[in-house]
Amino acid sequence: MKRKLFAPIAIALLLISIFTALPLVTAHAPVILTVGDIRAAPVSVRAESQFRINGAYPPGQWYTDYAGGMVAFDMDMIDVEQLTHEQNKWYGKGIHVAVLDTGMLPNWNYFFPKSRIDADLGIGFVQDLETGEITTVPWDDAVSGHGTHVASTIIGYNYHGYPITGVAPLAKIIPVKVLSFYDYDEWSAWGTSGMVAAGIDYITSLVEDGTLEAGKIIINLSLGSSVPSSDIEGAIDLAIAAGVIVVASAGNNGPGGMGYPGGYPQVISAAAAGWTGQWYPSGNYGFWLEDVPEDLMTPAPLSIYFGPYAGTQTYITYFSAWELEGQDLDVAAPGSWCVGPYWDPSAGPLPEDPEDCYWFVGGTSMAAPHVAGTAALMAEKKGRKLVQSEVEDILESTADIAPLTFVNGGWLGPLPYMAVYELYNGLYYWTEWDDPAVGAGLLQTDAAVAAVAALGPH
Repeated sequence: MKRKLFAPIAIALLLISIFTALPLVTAHAPVILTVGDIRAAPVSVRAESQFRINGAYPPGQWYTDYAGGMVAFDMDMIDVEQLTHEQNKWYGKGIHVAVLDTGMLPNWNYFFPKSRIDADLGIGFVQDLETGEITTVPWDDAVSGHGTHVASTIIGYNYHGYPITGVAPLAKIIPVKVLSFYDYDEWSAWGTSGMVAAGIDYITSLVEDGTLEAGKIIINLSLGSSVPSSDIEGAIDLAIAAGVIVVASAGNNGPGGMGYPGGYPQVISAAAAGWTGQWYPSGNYGFWLEDVPEDLMTPAPLSIYFGPYAGTQTYITYFSAWELEGQDLDVAAPGSWCVGPYWDPSAGPLPEDPEDCYWFVGGTSMAAPHVAGTAALMAEKKGRKLVQSEVEDILESTADIAPLTFVNGGWLGPLPYMAVYELYNGLYYWTEWDDPAVGAGLLQTDAAVAAVAALGPH
């Protein structure tokens, strides 16, 4: 039986969409708008033929967590591998990350150990579009795999029996379903501002009643709208005041500006960066398990064809939202073709075999959980409870801006920063960006953790 949370109220609907797609969503009640063309594609080659770089974990073995698992390229970009040595062991133990999203696919337990998902605290919200009434719904019956993919970036996942590490593999995920609707005509998951605010308020209430500890809980919001919402911003302000760390995706509108809630100055926002090694040589679908050079200023592989115009090892994706006046973009993180468990209903019903549910997915939706996972590692420090402003300051001060602001433009356009890359259709493309697209630079997880480790107790 659904439990009534709020009395019916008069509302102005604000449809919230996931930031996996290219354009941001502008919503006007009662119209449901799509999130655009999804940047997602199934992973067709299985692990047995791909894992040439590490044979430490036998296939088919099950785990209670994926600490010490294989490091994918996106984790390598932000130096997560530097934290997996015996002498470090910063894994996010004792920290919760609330993923406010589509909920989890029904087959989630194939990808994640039960010990990593706090099922007892999981919840879903849905709003009656006529009365405004908000009620609870299950969190583990998602149609879209968006929330499942986001969670996999934070804690890692099982890939055909191989453990793939996440940013904070010992953190616990609280799945909060706030995108409870799905439009099968537009292939779009969506929710209302009331549902998202309810999800945020729910996490705040768990801190206030002592279920969760202030400073030890992070909210990840890989969703947004092109217009602000006072109820969502109000809920965020209350959460931050209670000691919750709030991270959100910047949006996918490129130079058109950031979405909300990512655009709010008090929110830690994430732009989407890519690795130029993804695009060379052509047809290398196993790139996601290859080594990213430690020196990110190393010329891009395609520089053999395009010289310095090909850029460095990293770049800002063409869809990643830029900071406009009144907005605040904090850091960039990997958000281009990240691998994880996922399903898009446009491909048909959810397969019976979960091993058919691995996809490449891109968007600022994928960038945000890299930042949220890093915040979880930072929150792990004993005797220290960081607040929102401290986490934001450390993330920005330790980010690496150099490879994202390497001056190499002028050939194809007027903007100063550019990267040339090759998509899998064999054609070359380029993306250009300017200072408002990079924030403080590329997230460096090891540097952020080191900065926290150097802090004394409060």
